[in-house]
Amino acid sequence: MTVRATYRIQFTQAFRFVDAQRLAPYLARLGISHLYASPILAAREGSTHGYDGVHYSLISPDLGSEEEFRAMAATLRHHGIGLIVDFVPNHMGVGGADNVFWLSVLEWGRQSPVAGWFDIDWESATPGLAGKVLMPFLGDHYGEVLAQGGLELRYDAERGTFAVWAHDTHKLPVCPRTYAMILRAAPGFEDLAADFEAAGQAGPADPVWSELRQRLREADPTPALAAFRGVEGDLDSWAALDALAEAQNWRAAKFSIDSDAINYRRFFTMSDLAGIRVEKPEVFAGVHRLILRLMEEGVVDGIRIDHIDGLVDPKGYCLRLRGSLDRRFPLYVEKILAPDESLPEDWQTDGTTGYEFANLAVGLLVDPVGEEALTRIHAEFTGQTMPPAEVVHQAKLEIMAQPMAAELESLTERLLALVAEDPRRRDFGRAAVRGGLSQVVASLDVYRTYVDVSGISSSDRKRVEAAVERARLHAPEIDPGIFDLIAAAMTLDLAEELPDRRDEILAFTMRLQQFTGPVTAKGLEDRALYRYARLIALNEVGSEPGRFGVTLDEFHAANRARLAREPAAMLSTSTHDTKRGEDARMRIAAISGHADRWAAAVDEWHGLLADEAQPVDRNDAYFLFQLLFGVWPADWQEAPSAEDLADLRARVEAAALKSVREASVHTRWVFGNEDYEAAVCAFVGRALGDPGSAFLRSFLEFNRLVAPDALHNTLVQTVLKLTVPGVPDTYQGAELWEQSLVDPDNRRAVDFALRERLLDQVLEGLPAAAAPGDGARKLALTAALLRLRRDHPDLFCAGSYEALEAGPGLCAFLRRAGGMRMLVACVLHPAQGRDRRLALPEAGDWIDVVTGEAVAEAVEFRGQPVAVLVAREENQPLEAGPQARAS
Repeated sequence: MTVRATYRIQFTQAFRFVDAQRLAPYLARLGISHLYASPILAAREGSTHGYDGVHYSLISPDLGSEEEFRAMAATLRHHGIGLIVDFVPNHMGVGGADNVFWLSVLEWGRQSPVAGWFDIDWESATPGLAGKVLMPFLGDHYGEVLAQGGLELRYDAERGTFAVWAHDTHKLPVCPRTYAMILRAAPGFEDLAADFEAAGQAGPADPVWSELRQRLREADPTPALAAFRGVEGDLDSWAALDALAEAQNWRAAKFSIDSDAINYRRFFTMSDLAGIRVEKPEVFAGVHRLILRLMEEGVVDGIRIDHIDGLVDPKGYCLRLRGSLDRRFPLYVEKILAPDESLPEDWQTDGTTGYEFANLAVGLLVDPVGEEALTRIHAEFTGQTMPPAEVVHQAKLEIMAQPMAAELESLTERLLALVAEDPRRRDFGRAAVRGGLSQVVASLDVYRTYVDVSGISSSDRKRVEAAVERARLHAPEIDPGIFDLIAAAMTLDLAEELPDRRDEILAFTMRLQQFTGPVTAKGLEDRALYRYARLIALNEVGSEPGRFGVTLDEFHAANRARLAREPAAMLSTSTHDTKRGEDARMRIAAISGHADRWAAAVDEWHGLLADEAQPVDRNDAYFLFQLLFGVWPADWQEAPSAEDLADLRARVEAAALKSVREASVHTRWVFGNEDYEAAVCAFVGRALGDPGSAFLRSFLEFNRLVAPDALHNTLVQTVLKLTVPGVPDTYQGAELWEQSLVDPDNRRAVDFALRERLLDQVLEGLPAAAAPGDGARKLALTAALLRLRRDHPDLFCAGSYEALEAGPGLCAFLRRAGGMRMLVACVLHPAQGRDRRLALPEAGDWIDVVTGEAVAEAVEFRGQPVAVLVAREENQPLEAGPQARAS
């Protein structure tokens, strides 16, 4: 089944497989070819997203049974809809008590049969960690938690096992080899204790342990637990439990130590997501057993790979996955590309999940006349003048200096070990090497390179060399020889010099590549994009801060390149990861056409809302004003009710707090500044506390001025996504207005009943369906174009792309295939004028897809900023308009 158009669903306990099954008729009528599902496998209890999976061979019971999943897939297929599933091979959720694989590692250490699944450094140099796994989940220092009774030894009578529980949440299994310590603490268990001791170093699979656990169940050792309890507040009274904990394969520790001592690869800085070594054949087989079976059986059509850059060998992984099935299947990878970067063709994927299109679209639609003015206004209002590139560089250095210091230190140790016996390099100091590495990583202009056993590509070599040169300029105080060494290692030139150590050098470089992606993600996406606030419509996943838009030529070039390289790549404008929904982004982008009015507005608003007793950084205030304009519902032309305003206030407060914590200037996620956070909430409260406030009167006046341009931008973006080369993805609910804020706001429940009702009206051609403000105008456009894609798949899957010289303020292109032609034309930058006219580039019986009207000589754009016309080469009559095929 060819992928024409996907529809992303975020499954939760409140929206399960049976709910998606009921949507099948609606999605089919909308014109969707594939449901694009968030992760479906078992995740931690209460997971709201599924990216913290705990078992690769179980369907999530929170979402439904395997039978319900199969029934959903069958119903979708009955309605002509396939299924693409989001899959997470990079990491698993750990902590808590859900992940039996992780619990096995904690219980048996490196002898666990699944120890090889996880990327653990068993030889950590951190005191007390050699041979152990760090468990940084305690709310306070270990001794404090121990003394206050936050650690408790429990016995599971059903399984015949002991475990220490931290905060009544995190299960820390006790190794059976130490059960004797527990059993000797109470009379009557001496023989059983001796037998546990006698089992000695028997492996985890040895039958002796099952026999001993059966005897343990029969003996009921609960009386022994009393010896491991103490008096609250008296640390010495907990000595027995302390000694037992010290004898385990884990070390319980305060959450904040992870930045200095974490000894397993994790997802970014999240210690409750542990990296998986999916590059090992046996791990790959175990991880993919269920998903491949579902694909072999035709239940699942395709797969989306989450965080491909986290894997040690993305290319090798993709090729192994491709070779696992006898048929070709849709394969997408979540890969964030730099503006001048392309997905490697030898990965054999169908493309990325489309972040680059979101940036391309907003880049085209932002008004270039506003760049100079908005740059000046931002600097004058906030006082910030640091160049955007420097903001990013500084943020990356901060990430490596604190939350990812442990990973940097491990890489430093590895690099020093490579040259410890080299008399020309052994005198490099640890601090200098660490500093050199951090500067090179901060200077890399992509998330990562892809050096592997086959060597380094010419493009990656150029990027490494450029990063090293930038690092030299940033840190001239570091020995130049250190930068030479880092460059030699990253390009594998060092392996040519030291052939006997090639494997170690390659291992270092591939581990470094797994490090640079998280540093960039945390430094760029989660700090810099919340610090540099000139126009936050341009601050999106995959964006380049400081780049104000793209030219029309660049837009056309990107579309031609996608058609040539990845014609089936996804095109996304909203995802579960975007900072703001697609229409919130378009509203903020519209500010670019009204810079002078914006400058006056923010000065006035700040004067109305600022409070000297609770000061808020002017840069944060500037960010918040844009955030508020983006999220302000499109149909609120006047002040809403107090209840509706209170709901909006709660959403904005949550997003504002996340924004200032991510920025990490005045507060942060760990050891935050409660006073500053209270000031931010109070600022939002003054803005959204009273429907009749002076602020809202001024805000609504600005909204009435700019909102028409925002609607204009939304319709243009919608048409472009649905007509340029690629596969458009509609994020759940985004067929109407999508003005969500950052997660979890973008995972709110969707009113599908409303969408189904409006789609009925659209397909019946009811005039009321296109009333301004309710989003039905966007829905009508979406439905018309998705159904056009359904009826003429060749035009979109293989059709040519010909940019047209359309004149100032217009974007236009032709696509043609199989005797069919499509002309797409859009008015850009409405603040510069909407009166545009495009003469038809070719003769023909052109029909407007949306209205069904014939167009003879020119597109006039009367009341509509977009036009999509179709004609047959042989001038045969066309049936068009969504109302023409309402079935």
